[in-house]
Amino acid sequence: MVNLLALKAALKAAIDAAAETERREYITAGAGQALIYAENADEAGAYLEAAAPVDEDYPLLLAEVGITGATTAEVANVINASFTTWQTIGAAIEATRLGTKKAIDAATDAEAAIGAASVVNWPS
Repeated sequence: MVNLLALKAALKAAIDAAAETERREYITAGAGQALIYAENADEAGAYLEAAAPVDEDYPLLLAEVGITGATTAEVANVINASFTTWQTIGAAIEATRLGTKKAIDAATDAEAAIGAASVVNWPS
């Protein structure tokens, strides 16, 4: 007899791992890199909202001048656009991940749980 709770836990762990793999299609893996992305997005937003931003107040943006854009303003705009795109993609991945896990939890037998886990359609 299949232990349904253990099966569901394993299926949900696999969904979490698949979601992380899906996220890596769009962002660099790693907690440190994720922190830099978040800080860059914060700096870009603050820079773009500032009435008269002083470039030196935005060290992460300055680090990308000449790489991501020719000026701090260009870097801020590129990062802001990338972050906005990521929010849409990230939200869709998260909705898929959570919805699939909910369907697994709602399954009343092993076949239904496996079925719920096997029909995942990650956003593209």
